Parts: sequence; C-alpha cells; structure tokens
Amino acid sequence: MIKAVIFDMDGVIADTEPLHEKARNALLSELGLDVEKISPTAIGRSKRAFWGDVVSVYSLPHTADELTVREFGLLMDIAKSSGLRPSEGLPDLLAFLKERNIKAAVASSSDRNYVEYILSLMGLGQYFCATACGDEVLTAKPAPDVYLRALSLCGVKASETLAVEDSDTGAKAAAAAYIPCVAYDVVQDEKLKQKFDACSFRVHRMNDIENIVQGVNINRYAI
Repeated sequence: MIKAVIFDMDGVIADTEPLHEKARNALLSELGLDVEKISPTAIGRSKRAFWGDVVSVYSLPHTADELTVREFGLLMDIAKSSGLRPSEGLPDLLAFLKERNIKAAVASSSDRNYVEYILSLMGLGQYFCATACGDEVLTAKPAPDVYLRALSLCGVKASETLAVEDSDTGAKAAAAAYIPCVAYDVVQDEKLKQKFDACSFRVHRMNDIENIVQGVNINRYAI
C-alpha cells in the first residue's frame, strides 16, 4: 500500500527549467563569462557543483555557495513575474492524494527558500507534509540523501512510497534510496530526452499516477 508520494521540484511540480536557465545566464553575463559555452554544462548537475567548477576554471573571487545563493535570488525574482503555473494535472493529483490520506512531499536539489517560495507562489504549500532540500543534505542527487531525508520527515518506508522524477539524475537518487520511481516523461526536445533506466513506471500525464497509486492496470505503466 502506498502511503506517500515524493515529488521532485523542477520539471515535475512546475516547468521551471527555462527560468533556471534565464537566471543562470543572467548571472554568467553579469560575471563577464561566455554564456553559450558555460551554461549548457549546468544541465543535470546541482548548482553548487556547477558554480564550483566555474569558480575553479575561471578563478573567480567568489565561492560556489555565494554564486548559488545569488542565482536563486535572481530565479525567485524571475519566477514572480513569469506567471508560473503547476504542471498540468498536478493540483488534481495532490487533491486525490490528500483525500486518501496519502502523504505528499518534495525532494529537491534546490535550496529551501526557493522551494518554499515556488510552492507558495503557486498556492500548493498546503498539500505537502514535508520538503527535503538540497541545502540540507551533504550530497546532491544522484546520491539518495535528499530522498532519505524526505522518508524520515514523512515517517514512511521506501517500500510504501513512490517518487516522481523527470530526470535520470533524480531517478537514480530515488533508486539509491530504494524508492520505486515514476518517470514523468513530458520533454519534447530529443536532445533532452532521458533514458529513465532507474524507473519502474513511465507516465506522460500526472493523473496517470493516481492509477499507479491504486494499482489499477499497473502493468500498463511499467517501463
């Protein structure tokens, strides 16, 4: 029986990836760096790892943590004016889980202030019993740290839980925590398509997760 569903943030809760790119590019430009060359190397990595490499390679007078905090600040300003909305079907899925007393949580590599801001901006905070964030654990995804923290905060076992991820990095983190993972596969750009080898299920719509939770036609969603 599923007692909790743990959601990744960016790309799952909302399509925030373009906002991340915009904030990252603005900061790179502010630092006088080559945006086109450097920005793509951030894909699939934590911000602190990305900025750590940038600081090292270009001998910047900043720390990775300082630049990460600055990027999140820019990101929240951009999000505020973006008209950001939840992923299609997500509010209905969260209401479905709440009605059945199934816990919902977030496990994100992003910092807490950003995660809480985005959830509040979209009016979703009421649905989540816990949020585990990247600035609260030692190692970012694909390490399992943030998922293990989410399990602890929810008070559930991995075997009683589903994770929802849109990237191979996140799916590997869920698998490392022994949590069955649902691939939320909505990316259209072939260059950004993920393999989802670590996932047990694949969906293209949020409401299909309701059936997986209930075990209805579960073979239909198997990878």
